Amino acid sequence: MLDEAYSPGVTSIKFFEADVLHRIYSIIYALGPMISYNPPLWFLTCLFVTELLFYWLAKRYYWQPGKLMVWLTAAGIIGYLYSVYVLFRLFWNADIALTAVVFYGAGNLFRKFIETEEELRAGSGLLKSNSRIIESLFRVEKLFAIIFVIVSLLYFMYLLEFPTDKINMNVMKYGSFFSFYLLAFSSIFALVYIFKKIGSSKVLEYYGRNSLIVLALHFPMKDILTKLSNIFFEIDLDCFSCTTSFALILTVLNLLGLVPIIYIVNKYFPFLAGKKNSPASFEGFKVHFRKFLD
Repeated sequence: MLDEAYSPGVTSIKFFEADVLHRIYSIIYALGPMISYNPPLWFLTCLFVTELLFYWLAKRYYWQPGKLMVWLTAAGIIGYLYSVYVLFRLFWNADIALTAVVFYGAGNLFRKFIETEEELRAGSGLLKSNSRIIESLFRVEKLFAIIFVIVSLLYFMYLLEFPTDKINMNVMKYGSFFSFYLLAFSSIFALVYIFKKIGSSKVLEYYGRNSLIVLALHFPMKDILTKLSNIFFEIDLDCFSCTTSFALILTVLNLLGLVPIIYIVNKYFPFLAGKKNSPASFEGFKVHFRKFLD
């Protein structure tokens, strides 16, 4: 058996396999493969380390976008080389954070670009010296967006044809360095462009506001739905991961099933989602719970 704290190919330490020490070990490391009961939680610790890393970089180079981009590129290269040549995993997914900070930093820089665009279109004179260059970039914005959408669609169709050959940051599976970042940024910018055209959506805004709850509970909800489908409809559990139609149906049911849970958490246990709690909310929950028991 392989120890989940290491990359494939490293022999397991069976002493930690199933006892209390192993559980403590998995909590401290907080690696996705080790949290078998809810692997998506790897994202929370990784995001925490990513924010710390970007804060360290931005504190020094925030007003020097060129240098910041150089350091983000260096972090991406180091993160990729680490995934290829280093077998030992770092706790709290700090090794993945070297790759994740590239996207985190790019999002920050892209936000500044959008703010600059809005200032120019509003007639601001703050950036007159660079306005011609920036305006020329805006002219080709649509062309780039179309290219990104086409590349993303082609890659999506490729994944439908070869579902097992995929990228998985959780286990540091990036594939080719250049294709990884090309496809990632193509998909990101394509989605940004599409949703800018679509405009606001109450459904997406609802799940966006409650994304932490969705992240924490969608995997247990998926297990419940797949087990119920297997019991009542005798559907093979492998169908949900190998068939696109089943996977989409499961996703929709998952999101719908989380609605009442989101309501309960927000109303009675908001502290679980990092929101301010009020004594009245918990008292209200106890009243409803007593009525339910009666």
